[in-house]
Amino acid sequence: MNPKKYKNIKLVKNLDKANCVTHSGCFHVDDVISTIFLRKILKNVKLIRVPSTENLELKNKIVYDIGLGEFDHHQVNRNGKRKNGIYYSSIGLLWQRFGRNYLADLKIKNIDKTFEYIDNELIQYIDATDNMQFNYLNGKISPDFVKFYNPQWNEKISENEAFLNAIRSADEFWNIYLKHAIAEVEAIDFILSEVQEAKECYLVFEKEIPYRKAVKLINSNVKYFIFKSRREGYDIRIIKDSVRFNNEIVHAKNIAEARKLTKIKDLLYVDFNGKLCCTKTLDSAIMLVKYNEKIL
Repeated sequence: MNPKKYKNIKLVKNLDKANCVTHSGCFHVDDVISTIFLRKILKNVKLIRVPSTENLELKNKIVYDIGLGEFDHHQVNRNGKRKNGIYYSSIGLLWQRFGRNYLADLKIKNIDKTFEYIDNELIQYIDATDNMQFNYLNGKISPDFVKFYNPQWNEKISENEAFLNAIRSADEFWNIYLKHAIAEVEAIDFILSEVQEAKECYLVFEKEIPYRKAVKLINSNVKYFIFKSRREGYDIRIIKDSVRFNNEIVHAKNIAEARKLTKIKDLLYVDFNGKLCCTKTLDSAIMLVKYNEKIL
């Protein structure tokens, strides 16, 4: 394994050979993810990590997280912020500039929605992490684990080797997250399309689909989603905050009592929060919905 190279990223010591410049020393999630993103949009990243850009000739180089330029955020007034108050870091600035072109090159179906999804659900929280705006991070994804790849005080490893180790891990994260984001955006569009055609208070899906973001946009009479479960049978999920499964089955002392009350012999599970039930067959799932509707 080349200690100075990872795929199309090569760490160089000579500025003349570099096409990208960032800071040396302790690395953080924003400069690591920025490097990963640049590797996606450039054929080759020849990166030099420097302590300062003062008196350096930086023409025709992408300079990020250092230098007070277009892709840095350490200026006195930083370098812009979102309407919600989150300042941009290097990855946020790079994403704003190149993100849509990157998605277009991948032939993503809905570029604008996917761009916004990734920005809203990932990029802005990396920005918030690096700008120490921790009040925005409650329960949100920010791959800040990369900081643990910095050399430990008792570890014999070079700074560049540690940086490349972080790059490898962050690259895997980026690839998985991109796949997730594309699937989420397509799921939202698909679910909203199905809801528009719905004639009942429930919809049936033949596979599990991420639905929580889609239901926030639903304004219809649909109350239940029925999914073919990855485990067994079918899951019946209530999607409206104002609706629950009836207390008599939610508080039943065991599943046998719940089966007796509903007259559904293959009822498999009733969640104590009243938002999820499971049955063995689709017919039973629909019967459970109708049972719940009668007693609401």
